[in-house]
Amino acid sequence: MKKGFYVLTIAALSFTLTACSQNSQTSSSSGTSTSEVSSNKVTYYDSDGETVLKTAKVKTTEEVLEYTPTKDGKTFVGWFIKPDYSRKFTDSSELTSNLSLYAGFSTYEEDTRQFIVVGNGDSDVLKASNWGATVNDEHKLTKEDSDDSNLYTITLTLEEGDEFQFAINSSWEDQRGFGYLEATSIDGVTYFENSGGLGETSSKRSNIKVAKAGTYTFTLTTHPAEDTYDTESSEYTDENKESFNINNFDTITWTYEE
Repeated sequence: MKKGFYVLTIAALSFTLTACSQNSQTSSSSGTSTSEVSSNKVTYYDSDGETVLKTAKVKTTEEVLEYTPTKDGKTFVGWFIKPDYSRKFTDSSELTSNLSLYAGFSTYEEDTRQFIVVGNGDSDVLKASNWGATVNDEHKLTKEDSDDSNLYTITLTLEEGDEFQFAINSSWEDQRGFGYLEATSIDGVTYFENSGGLGETSSKRSNIKVAKAGTYTFTLTTHPAEDTYDTESSEYTDENKESFNINNFDTITWTYEE
């Protein structure tokens, strides 16, 4: 009788240990599965480049861009990868494991400038422009009525190979080129390319080359209170400074139709 009791006890103990081992393995496996879900740390800095506004764990660029800080008397214009605002973080930017972003804030100032499209190519509107030699109503951007933003729009039917920029006159002052585009491709399709310019030219003063023909509606958003000048250029003078006008907060967005 005792012998039978011992056998039952040993069997029960063996079953208990096996069950515990299986539960332990299942829990460990579940924990491993959860930790394998990748996440990225993002640190959001204020415009001073030092004050941390927030840290977060994110999995997509969309999650990164969800956080929108506020500041009295300022308009938030986006997150930038560098504290000098030379590179903006957009939904097409690469998401790295330890990302630092810097808030861009703009002070509103009414923009009284008239912007035009200048360029050349096979499309009628740019052929007529001839790099700004001719300026007609069809070349002028329309400024939207607003008390807190500066938005200029224009719809252009363009051909592949056309090159253009936006500027305030035929001398190409305050030019807004390739580097101001928020996007150059959609779903793997390239619509615009950097065509450079005269001499050593930054991307912001480079021509926009059309890679896909079609009808485009462009929106130029300006922040004149944040305009700066490339005073380090060997060709810069006080007389021609508007030819070296740049703005890291200005953007060009667009929509496309076949």
